Amino acid sequence: MTQQELARSAEYIIQHEYEQAMVTAADGRQASLGEFYGDPAVALIDGHEKWCAVAGEGLVICKLGEKFGLCQAYYRQPGEVRWITDLRQTGPFALEWRDEDEAWHSLVFEAVDVSAYAPGR
Repeated sequence: MTQQELARSAEYIIQHEYEQAMVTAADGRQASLGEFYGDPAVALIDGHEKWCAVAGEGLVICKLGEKFGLCQAYYRQPGEVRWITDLRQTGPFALEWRDEDEAWHSLVFEAVDVSAYAPGR
């Protein structure tokens, strides 16, 4: 099986192997970012390496650093699934995502309680 890289920074790499996405820290720690039907399409790592995001069938945002691997899912519930094709960071805890109709949407998540989601459950 071959892992494909989605994003890289100085300290982190986001990869996927088929539908399973993961983040690996330079010190060897790894965390699951969840499974994405049809494989994840895109990922980004915050410019200050405080969080990362991976998307395709919905969006998952995970903490990096001290709370490494704690995640929050968006647009993944039945009836609410969005097919995300692109991401761009717009602020310290903000991003824009583009869906299959090519429209850009904003998400600010500074107050998100990321402890509520564990990928793979």
